[in-house]
Amino acid sequence: MADVRARLGTDLPDLLRRLGFRDDDAADAVDAAAEVLDSPADLARVQTYADRLSTAIGDLRLEQAEDPWPEDEPAVAHGRDLGAGVLAMLALVATAEDVHDYHRSRAIDDDISWRSLSDLGQQVWVHRLTYDSFGLHTQGWLRIAWSGDLYWLGRLQFNLQLNDGEWVLSTHIPRTGPLTPESVQESFRAAVAFFGRHFAEFPVRRFWCSSWLLDPQLTEVLAADSNMVRFQRLWQLDPEEMEGDGDALFFTFARRGDVDLDSLPQDTTLQRAIVKRLKSGGHWYARRGSYPLPDQSA
Repeated sequence: MADVRARLGTDLPDLLRRLGFRDDDAADAVDAAAEVLDSPADLARVQTYADRLSTAIGDLRLEQAEDPWPEDEPAVAHGRDLGAGVLAMLALVATAEDVHDYHRSRAIDDDISWRSLSDLGQQVWVHRLTYDSFGLHTQGWLRIAWSGDLYWLGRLQFNLQLNDGEWVLSTHIPRTGPLTPESVQESFRAAVAFFGRHFAEFPVRRFWCSSWLLDPQLTEVLAADSNMVRFQRLWQLDPEEMEGDGDALFFTFARRGDVDLDSLPQDTTLQRAIVKRLKSGGHWYARRGSYPLPDQSA
């Protein structure tokens, strides 16, 4: 099990850099860690969370694992609010080396290992982008990476997921720039090679994706040669529609909860289309889709 006190000590700035923290987030994380190290009750809670995370490393069926952190426990040290999700964040930081060790046990290169774990810094930045404050609200999502089952390979991220008795490569689109067809195909090829080499005991035949970007309504408002439309057309969609208004607002505007539509920027075709449909009483939907693994001999 991780020794939280040691992991949050003098080498913390270097660890945060490897975990993708931006400078302002890293400075706040160092300050929060110092507060927690001086608060026995909060340190004990972080240690408990870290122990729970450690026991789930290597478990690719997280639905069977214990929730590592109760959502109703605020992060408060000496009466000062440290920020949303900070204790969970520090537990993730403290156990990152353990996940890295698991990666090594599967002969995964250090560059891919730390690139994949840098999603923690990415999510802390997304929290600041969304709430204009230091913290973390996507710790549930990060459990996938901290189980050793999420890998950032080029433009896309992938994890093994069991769907109806079949393992698939679940595909995720981080907020990191253009979704060009070339970068998507490079990631697909990298994923096939990576999982075939390092997780050969989990044979897969297809990629799988669940996202509001697969809403066919996007083809009605975006150019046919746009990156999003070309990405969507790769997938064979399931018929079920799931509510996607919240995802459309979050991934387009970095907003959560009740949103004043009149306050949103209208600088791009996509931004205008999102707002126009919602104002007219329409909705956006998340859809699921499959895409066969590419031929590696091509």
